Amino acid sequence: MLVSLSKKQRKRHNEVLKLIAIITMLIDHVGIIFFPESAFMRILGRIAFPIFAYHIAKGYGYTSSKLNYISRLLTFAAISQVPYMLLLQTYNLNILFTLLLSLLLISCIHYKKWYMIILIVFIAIMPKYLQLPTFEYTWYGLITPVIFYFFADSKKKIVIYQSVLTILFVILESIALIQLFAIIGIFLCLYFPVNQFKIHLNKYFFYWFYPAHLIILFIFSKL
Repeated sequence: MLVSLSKKQRKRHNEVLKLIAIITMLIDHVGIIFFPESAFMRILGRIAFPIFAYHIAKGYGYTSSKLNYISRLLTFAAISQVPYMLLLQTYNLNILFTLLLSLLLISCIHYKKWYMIILIVFIAIMPKYLQLPTFEYTWYGLITPVIFYFFADSKKKIVIYQSVLTILFVILESIALIQLFAIIGIFLCLYFPVNQFKIHLNKYFFYWFYPAHLIILFIFSKL
């Protein structure tokens, strides 16, 4: 189901893209806190989420233990929640919870657990209308990894479906037009030159980077 790459190629591909996602996410958060007038920093930040969503889909396909993968994401989502709320002054749930919910949705669709699919979609969408803490990116964040997973054998379909999804998200949720730059992230996931770079990151680098950078930015914002 997933794009066929050698183990060595997958490792290089993932590591470089993850680094791009981390850097653009950091730029986005720095922009939010310290340079809210900078549209350019927010535009760069739109690239990050599609790349993270792409790796969630790939990770589910490649991991030998789905349960450990889900548990690990849940653990770091919980660790990151307080720093996330403090930094962004929000009660909403951080992006790792969105990715976790999408990971569960992929699993339920794969094993045809239809009642669970309905429940997950309800959990993702309804908090917004019930004035409860919401998942970041709501239904857009839920569906993006799903498309990467189930259409991994067709880059053309991924580009079309993800682009349409992004446009619908902007229109239906009245999101700023800069969200359309997320489409750049989609193309990076699919067409980034795999063999041009050799970068290795520790397996847990991103997991720890996410809460750590939130804490550091919060401390600097209070200085």
